[in-house]
Amino acid sequence: MPRHIPYYPYAYAGWNALSSFGSYISVVGIHHFFVVVAITSSSGKNQKCAESPWAVEQNPTTLEWLVQSPPAFHTFGELPAIKETKS
Repeated sequence: MPRHIPYYPYAYAGWNALSSFGSYISVVGIHHFFVVVAITSSSGKNQKCAESPWAVEQNPTTLEWLVQSPPAFHTFGELPAIKETKS
């Protein structure tokens, strides 16, 4: 069996074109990823996020903002009771 086949049957020409098109899409996606990483790392804005970006008036009322960050292992021994609050 030959190790190198210099040609392929014409029946596979469509699949070869589709494979080539998919590889071009992958290359463009990888290039886009590295451009975004370069822009982000060179922006110079090294700011931290707010403690609770969803809190209006800095009053966190949801469970994810009532625990420390990162949460400890087995933060709640049992499921906490959720009560309605004013909206």
